[in-house]
Amino acid sequence: MKKSVVALGVIVALGAVSVGGAWFTGEKAQTEYLRQIELANQKFQSLGLSDSVNLVYKNKQFDRSFFTSQVEDEVVISLPKEGQVFTIPFSTKLYHGPFPLNQLEKFNFVPTMFSAQGVIGKNETTQPLFDLLKSDKPIQYQASTSYSLATKGKVELAAGEVTDPNSPQNKIAWSNINIGFDVDKDRAGKYDMTLDEVIADLGPNSADGEDSQDATAVKSVKTKMKGMKLDASFNPTKWAYIYTGKGSYTTESFEMTSTDYAGKTTSLIEKGLKATSDISLNGDFVNLKSESAVDSFVLDGKELGKLTNNSELNHIEANAVNALIEAVFTVFKSVRDDKNVNNEMVSEILSSWVENHGMAIFNNQPQIKLNPVSISDDQGKVSLDLNVALAKDPKFDLMAGSLYKQFTDFAVNIHVDKATAEKLMTQLDPEADKALIKAQIEEQAKQAAAQNIVVNNDKNVTLNLVLEKGELKLNGQVIPEEQVQGVLFMLIMGAAIQAK
Repeated sequence: MKKSVVALGVIVALGAVSVGGAWFTGEKAQTEYLRQIELANQKFQSLGLSDSVNLVYKNKQFDRSFFTSQVEDEVVISLPKEGQVFTIPFSTKLYHGPFPLNQLEKFNFVPTMFSAQGVIGKNETTQPLFDLLKSDKPIQYQASTSYSLATKGKVELAAGEVTDPNSPQNKIAWSNINIGFDVDKDRAGKYDMTLDEVIADLGPNSADGEDSQDATAVKSVKTKMKGMKLDASFNPTKWAYIYTGKGSYTTESFEMTSTDYAGKTTSLIEKGLKATSDISLNGDFVNLKSESAVDSFVLDGKELGKLTNNSELNHIEANAVNALIEAVFTVFKSVRDDKNVNNEMVSEILSSWVENHGMAIFNNQPQIKLNPVSISDDQGKVSLDLNVALAKDPKFDLMAGSLYKQFTDFAVNIHVDKATAEKLMTQLDPEADKALIKAQIEEQAKQAAAQNIVVNNDKNVTLNLVLEKGELKLNGQVIPEEQVQGVLFMLIMGAAIQAK
């Protein structure tokens, strides 16, 4: 028997089984669909932006038949202060479970409460989008909700190009943008986005013309990014502005070329960017970890090497972090809503956070790590590793002593391969004499080694400063605490004199 005949038989059988539950499932689908709309409205209202912008998702029509429902919705965006209202319509076809017809057509036999396919509608608000993208479906979407109320789907924005009518040299073009999601009933879960290419050309405004008095001012910038992928998963916490989760970001390449009014061109090319982030909670403390690497970094046609930037912020008091994010939101909101907001008012908002929450971070054993920040090539690397963690309720009183006890961890490691440093300096200053650069690197290394600051070898220079068992050691040599206190005291006094 042919496979197509068997498949057809399976579809017919499943269709027969689902007939009895289709109408009942349609009722559940309507209830769940409206719950999702209400949840979206609650999420936006929780941001506290209603006095400046209000967004409401409304269901206008839900025509339920036996196997499908036709749904018409709209998102209403109101700007109270400007007295403007924008309405964005959406038209969706819902396929009832347990075996939605549109999924059976694709030989998908997984039981589902409902499956949806839809597009953005056309009205006076969205007409410019249709004109811009030259597509009858500029935004389309599809999703399915399981009986556990998990939802999986994707949204696609059509490729397009935007040109500034007042400055035609300013334009941006992009390929199709695809956004995927796989979330639970509270919208926590996984999200991803792909964008094959985006190109932007930016030039001077028409008012600027060619009359810039500064020859070094940037006249035009051209950028191109290819192969962007972004994915993230997050979960809410008991703090309104803190979410835990992981994310990653990659691009195949990024190119930027800028030209100033004197005709000088600067170019930058990054290839193979890979970045990850991780936000987690340990009790009432936040840990943030990020790692990024660029396989190739080229400046003005000169290969500088591979860039690495790995960092951590650990044991940061969560209430203070939540308050900081809230303060930043307040700053943005104030600047947006009141054009008379000045730097003093912004400084006052942030100073209030420092006064009320800054010490909560400082007194609860925060840690910062760089492991490492580096640039490397086939000849070696130039890198910095750092690990600093404060003790509980530290007290930095130079007169009282006990400076070393204010840290639970303190380590600084610097590694410089001379060949890499020489290549970097030569690349950045191609007119410089290579022999002179090599001689300068060697001379500076010898001088620092003579003062016991670094260890100088034939191929590299290293510095190791670490706190071990209550002793601070520089390249293995113990530094008395009194000596460090004296240096710090002199630095503070010098800074105070300069300030006066």
